[in-house]
Parts: sequence; structure tokens; C-alpha cells
Amino acid sequence: MITLIAAHDRNRAIGKDGGIPWHIPEDLALFKRETLGGAIVMGRKTWESLPFKPLKDRLNIVVSRDTSLAEHVAGSVEDAIALAQSKGYFRIYGIGGQGIYEAMLPLADRLLITHVDVEVEGADAWFPEVGEGWTEVGRAEIVKIEHNAQTFEALRLKWDARS
Repeated sequence: MITLIAAHDRNRAIGKDGGIPWHIPEDLALFKRETLGGAIVMGRKTWESLPFKPLKDRLNIVVSRDTSLAEHVAGSVEDAIALAQSKGYFRIYGIGGQGIYEAMLPLADRLLITHVDVEVEGADAWFPEVGEGWTEVGRAEIVKIEHNAQTFEALRLKWDARS
């Protein structure tokens, strides 16, 4: 199963200046719980932005032409998926950035999206428009979050591709 896991703002912004534009501990905990034991596929900038590398208890695959970046590097998302499967991983997660999400969306079976009810000024990376062919299959409770002296809400959505 291929899952894209992301958090985005009202305009689908996912990044600003090489980082995530908010800190939501509950969302980070969800990310960890969901991806533990699976394979995670990311782009170079996402890899470089990680405070601790590799993320523990997951197969970390970086999509890049630079094979010296990490232990597991693939030239494309298709190669990354094949690498994960060859190592016995069948829960595969696209974790960003924008190029990875764009390339993996047509291959994905499931989306786990945290919709953050805020608009990020100066955002420079976005989650792709989902379009047709997806069905919302779950919503988690709304979480109230304090960020930069503002209170806003986050809603976790789960989408499945139609068969």
C-alpha cells in the first residue's frame, strides 16, 4: 500500500524556507505511529531538513541523483518503491516534499492529510491538488493548536483511491 502523509494549510502549502511552517506535536506523533515499520520515500530537501537521520525503525529512501546522500538512494519514486518492495516493505509512505508528492500521487492508494486551518505567508512548497478519484473515508477530531501567538485548528483527513 502506498500512502502519502502530509500536513498542509488552507492553500495546500507544505513548506517555507526549507522547513515545515508549524510545529504540531500531535501530528508528529501520528506521523511516527503511522510510519513505524514501513518504508518512507522522500526528496533530497526533506532528507536534509530532518533533525535526526535516518528516521528510526523505518527504511529511509531518498530520491536523488546524489547516491552519497544516504544509505538508500533511488533515482525515481518508481525505483524507490521497487527498492522498498525488494526489501520486503509493502507499507510505503511518501513524506515529501512537493516533487515526491506530485510523482507519487498517481501511484498512491491512500492519503493521510492534516489540514491546518491557517495561511502560510511566503510558502514555497505545496501539496498537489488531489482531484477526482478519491473518497474521504475518515476524519479525526479537530485539534486546537497554539502557534506564533495564534490559535488555529487542524483536521486530519483520510482518503482512499477508488477501486
